[in-house]
Amino acid sequence: MSVTATQDAQRLLAAVGGYLAAYVVATNLAWILRTPRPGRLGRAVEFIRSWGGKLYLNDWLRVAYYLLSPYLVLYYGWASPLDLGLANLDWIRGTGQMLALALGGLAVLALVWWQYVRQAGPQPAMPQEQWLGQPWGWAFILREAILLESGWALVRSPLLLLVGAYFGAYLALAAVYASALLNARTRHELTIPGAREGVLLTGIIAVWTTSLYVYVQNLWLCIAAHLILRVCLLALVRRGMGRASAT
Repeated sequence: MSVTATQDAQRLLAAVGGYLAAYVVATNLAWILRTPRPGRLGRAVEFIRSWGGKLYLNDWLRVAYYLLSPYLVLYYGWASPLDLGLANLDWIRGTGQMLALALGGLAVLALVWWQYVRQAGPQPAMPQEQWLGQPWGWAFILREAILLESGWALVRSPLLLLVGAYFGAYLALAAVYASALLNARTRHELTIPGAREGVLLTGIIAVWTTSLYVYVQNLWLCIAAHLILRVCLLALVRRGMGRASAT
């Protein structure tokens, strides 16, 4: 790698560091302010929370964070479409590998879930299960797949340039895990049955799509695999596969 390319990768790495730091700060600040507080600050927070819910402010902020950030990195030339898995794509070979890994992952994760619920006993419903109960529930899952995979692709991009596809992808996964664990809400949800399984499901899907990316380096196929895994696993959970088998 040339000196200029190394400097560009280091600049991109610094931008990704700021991206993850913004996530940690914003999520922990939201957690601190989750309960009503006295005084002007408390009233201002409640006003924002009230109108934010009506205007779907949280959803818009998530879309801006996960999609606008990669767009700006591409727009200013800090990364190329190739770095994010958007160019030089082998669709024929990649689609075959994606289907094989997605179906294999589905089989393994279904078996793991079955073993888990046998050990843990009946669990409360996962909040994500409610998505499939809505007419356009799959669209919520698709949105989640697009947002998360886009964010993970951005985190991967500088590390792929600096240490290569294999180590870069898994170092980026470790960075995503670290930022999630620094989120007080995530740590809290890991202690609550039902919410805990949702966090673990996302974490396991992240491992699977990261492994897929190492082979295909195609963001679109990672999104497709994410969608397949989450829809199928939530459908199994919603039908009571785990809870019924534990009784």
